[in-house]
Amino acid sequence: MLVPKNLYYTENHLWLRKIGLYDFCVGITDFAQKEIGEIHLVEFNLQKKNLKKGTVFGIVYGINKTFQLVAPCHSKIMEVNQNIAVKPSHINTDPYNCWFLIFSTYISTNELLTYEDYIQIIK
Repeated sequence: MLVPKNLYYTENHLWLRKIGLYDFCVGITDFAQKEIGEIHLVEFNLQKKNLKKGTVFGIVYGINKTFQLVAPCHSKIMEVNQNIAVKPSHINTDPYNCWFLIFSTYISTNELLTYEDYIQIIK
């Protein structure tokens, strides 16, 4: 199972890649996509530009199960990856380059899981 060391993680199996001072890309981990199975659809629930920590901002539908996307922190949505809707199964082949959102937040990376922390969760 692939778990890059240069990313941050959540207990809800999301990865976060820091791309600016306050900006992050977010997607699902390799562990999550394997649990979900072949992904057929990703739906976003984004009526507002601001996400509150713990709110569900989307659902990933796969052969084995559906998976809720839970906001890891309070944040402002900067961009939504529209390519996910065209070919959601790309998440299965390249989960760490198929991001869902870019958001901006003032979260400290100390509040996120490191590579080592995430490995302990998925063992």
